Amino acid sequence: MQGLTLKADLHLHTREGEAFIAYGARELIDRAAEQGFDVLSITNHDTLTFDRELADYARERGILLIPGVEATVEGRHVLIYNPDVHPGQIRSFAALRRYRRPDWLVVAPHPFYPGSICLGRRLLREIDLFDAVELSHFYTRRIDFNRPAIRLARDARRPLLGSSDAHLSEQLGTTYSLIEAQPTVASVLSAIRAGQVRIVTRPLALWEFVAIATRLGLATAHESARRACARWAPAGRVQRRDWESHGGGAIAGLEAHESEERAAKVPATPSIG
Repeated sequence: MQGLTLKADLHLHTREGEAFIAYGARELIDRAAEQGFDVLSITNHDTLTFDRELADYARERGILLIPGVEATVEGRHVLIYNPDVHPGQIRSFAALRRYRRPDWLVVAPHPFYPGSICLGRRLLREIDLFDAVELSHFYTRRIDFNRPAIRLARDARRPLLGSSDAHLSEQLGTTYSLIEAQPTVASVLSAIRAGQVRIVTRPLALWEFVAIATRLGLATAHESARRACARWAPAGRVQRRDWESHGGGAIAGLEAHESEERAAKVPATPSIG
């Protein structure tokens, strides 16, 4: 069966994972539907924001929701899609190697951006674990840390996957992927592995770049201060939901709810900066 051209952003964050974000998962899905997205993954840090109810909510709006998480592995961020173990069990690259299954997709997010959370040269050592490399939206014509990622993807024969890593509403739609696939989890992940992906992107204007960096910096500082104060507060800590309440990352039974037919879209012209 010939695949459709699906507009996708598989690196997104919401209030369920980080309190400073202004919108929750449903609000993000609503906004993405207005922008014509077909496929999303909410990849909060070390937290799976996915369950049957949320997947159905997305499906009713024409969106396939793929379970995903931005896991912290030895202090570095790694995107994992369709996981069937708790992110807390994947704290090392050895654990990732042990638990990783063929139906997972593992992507290197913003690998060569400054910061200890980025994979950097560690990606070269662990490249066999990764199916794809992210091209991030956060760049200008002069400032572009995607360039070494593009070179590595070419040399290692890994596809590039464009995404927004959105923490702010204005980041959604700045960079995304067009994937040739059927609107099912298995088909989309398989298409990415096969390189059936085109990227739609544009460099940010300098003022956009500075505005996003400033807002995220202030929000992160505020959240860090809030957490520091909370540690000294007498109130009990809020407990994370049980893994099972998120569906454990499993997609069993979900495929039965996914629409097999969708109107094909005319792809936008990709322009990798």
